[in-house]
Amino acid sequence: MSAYKSCPCPKSSPWGAIQDKRELAPGIWSVSTAGHGGVKLSRERNAAVPAYMRAEGGWYEEDCQWSIAAVVHPIGFTRTIKIEGKPDRTEMEIAHETLRNWFPDWFETFCGIRIEPGQSIVRDQQIFNRDNRSNYVVTAAWGDWAHWVPEGKVGVVAKRASDHTEKWFLVDKAIYGQRFVIDLTRDTEITKPERP
Repeated sequence: MSAYKSCPCPKSSPWGAIQDKRELAPGIWSVSTAGHGGVKLSRERNAAVPAYMRAEGGWYEEDCQWSIAAVVHPIGFTRTIKIEGKPDRTEMEIAHETLRNWFPDWFETFCGIRIEPGQSIVRDQQIFNRDNRSNYVVTAAWGDWAHWVPEGKVGVVAKRASDHTEKWFLVDKAIYGQRFVIDLTRDTEITKPERP
């Protein structure tokens, strides 16, 4: 028998009027609205969430925060998720992955597991930002279809976080990629183009 009692589902949520609802376990509701959704925990269930990751009011949105409710109250998240062409996964596997990716500090504290590089989207971005604070990192790019970008090049604007300086460069299309860091010895600095 659950230590938690069932509670009525609210009629509205932080995302608007509730259109669909499902009680996952006593005191745990999954809700959806016209535009979004999430998980609603009862007062008692929400009080069991550690303060450092507790949402005021017990609402946890469906993209990332739901994972907080799931790892604290796994009884409500026991389904196996089937996605065509991929191995079946449990809701708890997905919850742990989501918490690790988007809330790495909370994941480490709650689960007692140290995250290694490559295991968390947010943590990897934090490491990248720290390691490149004094470098120019691309914030926007234009292909050689732009009037000011020569064929075989990518025109970019890059920012240095340490002093918020912004500069424009041309880089070789063949080497350009995500999270691109400017190499001042390789990439060509240019004047900001008119009407980029």
